[in-house]
Amino acid sequence: MADTYDEKKYYGDTDGDARISEAIEFLRQAAESDTTNRAEALDDVKFAAGDQWPVEIQNSRTLEARPCLTINKIDAYVRQICNQQRQQRPRIKCQGMNNETDAKMAQMITGICRHVEVNSNADHAYDTAFDFAVRMGWGYWRITTDYVRPDSFDQEIYIKPIDNPFTVYFDPNSTAPDGSDAEKCLVTVVMAKENFRKMYPDADDGGSFSARGTGDSNNEWVTKHDIRIAEYFYTRIESTYLVLLSDGTNAYEDELPNKETMELAGIYEVGRRKTFRKTIKWCKVTAMQVLEEGTWAGKYIPIVPTYGQQCVVDNKRKKFGLVRMAKDPQRMYNFWQTSMTESVALAPRAKWIMAEGQDENHESEWANANNTSYSYLRYKQTDISGQPAPPPIRQSPEQPPVAIMAAAQAITQDLQAVVGILDPNQLPMGNISGKALQGQQIQVDMTNFHYYDNLTRSIAHTGRIILDLIPKIYSQERVMRIIGDDGKPELITINQRTGQQDENGIERILNDVTIGEYDVVMETGPGYNTKRQEAVDSMMSLLAADPNLMAQAGDLIFRNMDFPGADVIADRLAAVNPMAQIDDKSPIPPQVQMQLANNQKQMQAMQQQLQAMQLFITNRQDVEQVRQSGEDRRAVIAAEVKMRDQNTRSLTSQNKTEIEALMKLILGQMDTSRLEAEIMSRNQEQYAMMNNATQAIEDNMAVMAPNPEQMQQAQQMPQGQPPQQMM
Repeated sequence: MADTYDEKKYYGDTDGDARISEAIEFLRQAAESDTTNRAEALDDVKFAAGDQWPVEIQNSRTLEARPCLTINKIDAYVRQICNQQRQQRPRIKCQGMNNETDAKMAQMITGICRHVEVNSNADHAYDTAFDFAVRMGWGYWRITTDYVRPDSFDQEIYIKPIDNPFTVYFDPNSTAPDGSDAEKCLVTVVMAKENFRKMYPDADDGGSFSARGTGDSNNEWVTKHDIRIAEYFYTRIESTYLVLLSDGTNAYEDELPNKETMELAGIYEVGRRKTFRKTIKWCKVTAMQVLEEGTWAGKYIPIVPTYGQQCVVDNKRKKFGLVRMAKDPQRMYNFWQTSMTESVALAPRAKWIMAEGQDENHESEWANANNTSYSYLRYKQTDISGQPAPPPIRQSPEQPPVAIMAAAQAITQDLQAVVGILDPNQLPMGNISGKALQGQQIQVDMTNFHYYDNLTRSIAHTGRIILDLIPKIYSQERVMRIIGDDGKPELITINQRTGQQDENGIERILNDVTIGEYDVVMETGPGYNTKRQEAVDSMMSLLAADPNLMAQAGDLIFRNMDFPGADVIADRLAAVNPMAQIDDKSPIPPQVQMQLANNQKQMQAMQQQLQAMQLFITNRQDVEQVRQSGEDRRAVIAAEVKMRDQNTRSLTSQNKTEIEALMKLILGQMDTSRLEAEIMSRNQEQYAMMNNATQAIEDNMAVMAPNPEQMQQAQQMPQGQPPQQMM
């Protein structure tokens, strides 16, 4: 954003930009107030890096060809503290502060903060600053904003390391442990003029520079080959009025619409009070001109310090780290170890004692006996006078000085006492419980816990800076990655417009990160992976006590394990566990989701019971229908059989009468042979008719009658049990 202030008018400077003079003056004041701390801190960094001998002593010993040994124990102690911090990194967690926030939105804002840290590789920035804080007393990192890509208007928030804390001149009036009260800061770098011309081809490289006031010098800002560039952050405070409106909102006086617009909207002023408005400005300057300028989007200086130890001496703030108090024990240890090495190296070698003449003809072998490993040494058994002599005897070598070794051991204990890190071998040995051992380790770690605690405060301030920037940088609808507690990423759409309106006629916006107030609560201690392993151990103990727990929480147990296929097993267990079907992203609370799942399961069981009852009733009705139909069919068949039997009997009696009458007539009128033939023909026809009628009755009974076995099963079936399907 372009600077809206007229800085020349603001300062009344007509010859040049007043911000240049202000930056130069601030650099001078900050350097003067911190000169002693900077000099001692630079010596601390060099000492921890191995430059541990005073220059005059090192030069004199070098001239005398005497050793200067450096057994650097301080660097190991520094690394031990830094590595403990890396194992238990502080983590940003956001919480809502008003009724426009909820737990889900706070969790999403926390995920955005993690995205900023991961996307920026913020661990490197934190580790670099913490290492300097332990070594020399303070370190820095910075927060910046930049476009995602050259072809995009979307911006991202980044956390960048500051590799050299001596390039930062922080507000000397800042007293907050996280630097949140700073109003000025200057980050400077000295570069070659050749590189400067490539970056700013149209800028003044200092060829015509002249001193402008106290503190301005060619050595500080411009030399023959180099030029200083400074990023200057400064605060502008304006006095204004805050107006309270009738609709409950408030705004600054110069941001209100005109009276006609407010009257048309039915809004009027309720009250006002005098206040101030703070704006953070930024510019990049040399001693001659302003190269770049702008307005910082947030309300905090985006340079975050982390401190080691501080104390006020004679109204001056003294800053130091672990190395400062450990220098003298480390120098003494180097001196005594060097002295012991020197005494051993210069001690006379073990000598051979023999009678004169015993090395005759073998003088060279005995002369090199201390330097060359011979398989044997030859000697004469007589001396120079020919008298028998004993074999040569070698004297015992001189032992290292006991006093020097004892002094070195005592100095090691002093060094450990100063830095507050004890050797584990010096802890009480024997049969001690794990709890007691853990208590001893905690006591040792608490000695230097203030370094970790100061880092936690600084990261919390970083979280507040990010929260202040989120509504401004992520104000448009966009798809964004958030990262959960377990480190798994997820894509969400923030500031998503729905096209729907609420009861007040305002459009509903999902995942709106521009509203609501949030604060930072830090999480410390073991990281997620360590907690997950501890959770598995606890769950396995509970599972051994209650095996039924596997049915209720088996998916959680396997999901926290690390072996391949654990997630697959967890997914399969969750698929058959209704309690696991909880949507973490749903606005419905998990307890309500679990209750709904239980209710749904009960409803499904009741529906299954109802369907079973309906099927049972249907089957009972089918049985009764089959039974009634069978009885009806049997009655019809019986009536038909009775009727056919009567017809048959009537037909048989009639045929018999006719036959008898016919026989009498035939016997009376015809001869015997013709009568017999006619009678036989009539009898055959009658018999055929009777056979056909009987076969038809049997066929009808076979078709209409039900299966006797099925009827028997239906009659024998007990009451209250659904019958089987009849075919």
